[in-house]
Amino acid sequence: MGLKLRLLSFWTPEWFLKKFLDELAFSTINSLEEVLIKQGTNFDKDVISNTLQTGNFQERRRIMANLQNQLVKTMLETLGRDKTIKLGRKAMFKEGLALGCKFKKMLGVGNNLEDLISAARILYKVLGIEFSVKIKNNGMVMLVNRCVLSDYYYPDTCKVLSAADEGVVQGLNPNLKMVFQKRITEGAPCCVAPIYQEEIKI
Repeated sequence: MGLKLRLLSFWTPEWFLKKFLDELAFSTINSLEEVLIKQGTNFDKDVISNTLQTGNFQERRRIMANLQNQLVKTMLETLGRDKTIKLGRKAMFKEGLALGCKFKKMLGVGNNLEDLISAARILYKVLGIEFSVKIKNNGMVMLVNRCVLSDYYYPDTCKVLSAADEGVVQGLNPNLKMVFQKRITEGAPCCVAPIYQEEIKI
């Protein structure tokens, strides 16, 4: 583990956490808007406001989640569920991958499991997400035991946005892929996301 990642694992400055939250909020919301625009859907472009960058972490998370809910709801109403899930997850994975690659470089994340877990804990901290990684005979699995966003997300919003998490993981470590199989928003006691080395379709 590099010195920068080790130091940030012990103490992460507030500016860094806000930077990640703001970038995640703007990139995912703008990307969902782009999906709607490309599909010729009319909607209120003013849904994004400067309030995304106001308040504490809890307030920023709530505002972000509500805007994401609104956009996914619009997609469901205009595109249908199957198309919303397909196009939404593809767009979110792309945004997550870009953010993962950016923060891999910024944090100095190496291509090993220890660095991936340490980086993920830093980035998930701002989202109010707590997780553990279990090593099993056939690979690894991430278990999310607490997720503040699950208090806000509709199930389909979570299904779409969780692809951003999957993209971030691959961006942090291009040798690994992750996909959520169970979600708290769908009634599971915890989110379950196996981590693989072979290719997984989104």
